[in-house]
Amino acid sequence: MSLKRKRVKAYVDALSNLMVVEDPSRELAINVLKEALKSNGVEPFRGISNPPDIYEKELISLYVVGTRGLGIHQDYPEKFNKLFSNEVVYDEVLKVLEGDDTISMKERIKQLLGRDVSESDIAKVLRLAMVLYYLDFVSHEYVVKVLKNVSNVFPEYIETVRRFTKFFIAIKISSDIANGVIKNKMMKEINKQLLSLNVGIPKAVPSDGYIREVAKILFNIPKNVINKILK
Repeated sequence: MSLKRKRVKAYVDALSNLMVVEDPSRELAINVLKEALKSNGVEPFRGISNPPDIYEKELISLYVVGTRGLGIHQDYPEKFNKLFSNEVVYDEVLKVLEGDDTISMKERIKQLLGRDVSESDIAKVLRLAMVLYYLDFVSHEYVVKVLKNVSNVFPEYIETVRRFTKFFIAIKISSDIANGVIKNKMMKEINKQLLSLNVGIPKAVPSDGYIREVAKILFNIPKNVINKILK
């Protein structure tokens, strides 16, 4: 079984356990998710950093599987929306960022949040986009558009956009290697540079070492394949 399928199984297991609880808390959700990931032998969805609040951030992944995959938000609307109240708002923010009217985006997002937009807000919305892409709910073109819109509307958070652009490119390259689309170093390098140019964020090309780490965490690609393609 692929790491992606194992990770999805962990999310489904966690959601199944949470929805039978009468009034699940976010603290309980974090603990249940942590145990489910451990039981399925996978790490949380992440890049090369492993922050102490990674499992709280992973509630975004539960939210994605619950809404796009299982429809739990329709089966248990009150319980689900209460448990994932933060993620519901970030999902609405992402829907704004996937649009074309960049002039009004900042004000519309501030209205959704009920306050000024913070760097943490941007990071969580971009994480939501990355999870949607990794789990095959959106295309890579969708993520490129969101990254571009965030960089244009919130230039003050360019470092956060740059960090997630590196992560996105690493996921895309790793996925293409795992699926046999990228077969050698030249194809890898061309694709890496083209993706970076497409997003248009300076200094956002991940190193091969970075891609190697992301590939190890998110995809179980044979070592001989990775060594042939990555430096």
